[in-house]
Amino acid sequence: MTHALAIDTTSDYLSLGVLRAGRIAANHYALCGTAIARTILPRIEELLAGAELEPAHLDVLIVNRGPGSFTGTRIGMSVALTLGRVLGKPVVGVDALSVLAAQADPAYTDPFYTILNCVRDEAYTARFHRRRGRIEPLSGIRLTTLAEAAAQAGRAPCLVRRFDPLPPAPADTDGLAPVPLRYGQPDALCMMEVGLPLYLDNAHGPFRTPTPLYLKSEAFRTWRPAGGAAS
Repeated sequence: MTHALAIDTTSDYLSLGVLRAGRIAANHYALCGTAIARTILPRIEELLAGAELEPAHLDVLIVNRGPGSFTGTRIGMSVALTLGRVLGKPVVGVDALSVLAAQADPAYTDPFYTILNCVRDEAYTARFHRRRGRIEPLSGIRLTTLAEAAAQAGRAPCLVRRFDPLPPAPADTDGLAPVPLRYGQPDALCMMEVGLPLYLDNAHGPFRTPTPLYLKSEAFRTWRPAGGAAS
């Protein structure tokens, strides 16, 4: 059975999860802000100890590669890739919009949109559905405005996530139809749901080194993690 560690630092929330023998043994989701960099490693140690796992016991690391905070995303990516390299374990990257979509109730199979605010009135959006129990994208991730994302969705159900700072006109998304949810927040349970099948489908590898996904910055798209290739 699979032992896994999930890491998400793409926002001001530190999200971590530990899977022990295929079951969630720990799930941490807390607002940390700029404290993420000094909090993440001690928290990982605590969660693994609580699950009675040594780092070497892990089979795979799952990391949210964005889009999200420039600095925050790099912190999580660096930790995951360093641990993977030191332990000789694969690292599977998932994107923030898929993690957001995994909040949806498994019984809901109609297409829906996800909208994640960026700064000012900007937002990331993508379209998903659930097929054979898995979240699958129906479009790529697009950077647009909240108003345009809401207009594109129209009457289709939407899963909206707003991180600080809130845009100046949050009413742009108030009239959107909601998606029925299983999880109230895009935490490690959602990361495991998206990332674990990617590992299990190809458990013997090879695995491509994940790279950050940040649609706003050419500097981020070409950032090179230690030992990895540019995206």
